[in-house]
Amino acid sequence: MKLITTDEQLRLLIPNVLATVEGEPTLIEKLYPYLESAEQWVMDTFVPEAIFAEIAEADSSGPGERFRFPLEKLVACHAYMTAIPSLDLVLTPNGFGIVSNQTVVPASRERVAALIASLESQRDAAIEALIIRLSSRTDWQQSEPGKYFSATMFPFLSLCRRLAIREHIWDSYQQLHERIIKIENVLADTYFSHEQMQVFRSHVFTQHRSASPLEEQVIKSLQSYELELLNNIQVHPQCYYDLITIIREHEDIFPAWHTSAVAALYTPTVFENKKMSGGYWF
Repeated sequence: MKLITTDEQLRLLIPNVLATVEGEPTLIEKLYPYLESAEQWVMDTFVPEAIFAEIAEADSSGPGERFRFPLEKLVACHAYMTAIPSLDLVLTPNGFGIVSNQTVVPASRERVAALIASLESQRDAAIEALIIRLSSRTDWQQSEPGKYFSATMFPFLSLCRRLAIREHIWDSYQQLHERIIKIENVLADTYFSHEQMQVFRSHVFTQHRSASPLEEQVIKSLQSYELELLNNIQVHPQCYYDLITIIREHEDIFPAWHTSAVAALYTPTVFENKKMSGGYWF
């Protein structure tokens, strides 16, 4: 393990865990295989190994701290919620058994489910915080996880809250991500061009740091239409045409659209009289 290496560090990330008695394995010893798996899952899904190692090795009070805390929280919560179903199971000659202690009342299935749900919620919040912070790093933007999150105009998990989704945020985001890609491909082919959509996504991903007020206005309008489509609400084509009118009238602000093939669909053909023609059209 590279990130969480001591029992004290782990206990700060997972509250309300009973103290270990003498002779009993420590919490980090119990969770060791799950922490290993959680770190690998995070590296495969969110943070490339090189960046992960850099954050893990960084001084906790240095510049890397803003990345380290949500990363630690993410790993710890994912490991713990994965481990919970089997933490009190032991393999006996007669099959699996449950570790019992007369001084501790076994938790009901509902309480255990509530704990797992709470850990999942904390994990998902850590994912959102981590992605927002990583979006400022050029090396992460160019990584496969960075490309995944920047592939739509909704790169952050806050998308789920905008759709009134309150549970299973990360799982829901992945499902929505696939739908948004299909929606944006149609919008790009028909109205806004892939080139301009990529510019819009870049502005959203960097939280509009370099976007003009007019660009931000168009982006937010387009996002609102996408949210309606995700809610299975039909959007009138005139809504898109109104945005195209703005884009057409401001070539200096939207050059990517004006140089795209889609722009030709909205450029009216100009008819001219020629002296060699058999007649003139008025």
